[in-house]
Amino acid sequence: MIKIAGICGSLRPNSANHRLLHAAWKQGAPESELNLIDWSMIKIFDDQSAPSSDLLEIAAQISISDALLISSPEYNWSIPGGLKNLLDWLSVLPQNPILNKPTLIMGASSGRLGTARMQPHLRSVLTHFKADLVSHPEVAISNTSEVFDPSGDLIDPEIENLLKQAMAELIKLVPAS
Repeated sequence: MIKIAGICGSLRPNSANHRLLHAAWKQGAPESELNLIDWSMIKIFDDQSAPSSDLLEIAAQISISDALLISSPEYNWSIPGGLKNLLDWLSVLPQNPILNKPTLIMGASSGRLGTARMQPHLRSVLTHFKADLVSHPEVAISNTSEVFDPSGDLIDPEIENLLKQAMAELIKLVPAS
């Protein structure tokens, strides 16, 4: 069974990006295991402090996963501060938990452009980690009120197909065991 670590760039439990993580998993890899990473307790980055036990646990969860799925909103045309903070902390660990990790970046927003401006920034940061990034198709969902129903279920067949394609590309990057 493929183990997928999921990181949501929004801490709001019922956010469009939490919904997108679940929808991608259901559409593309329902036979896999999705482990949503809770990073809400991570303190503000300080390169003079030792990594917390919570951070080390998150790194371990990512390390043992076969793939990484990140869904994030766009804040001020870039990566949300909390997600960037988590990545900054992960970058100072002796063992890089994202090294060569098959990784899919996604994002959802209520705006017209989705997360088109955030994703290149996140891609750049993850390139620093040497993540094995899915390059195509890009998943930048806009107008989320038309994509998810009020209960949070995905209702757009084109987005369903896009998620199936993106998840298939992610799964192709996972080494056979």
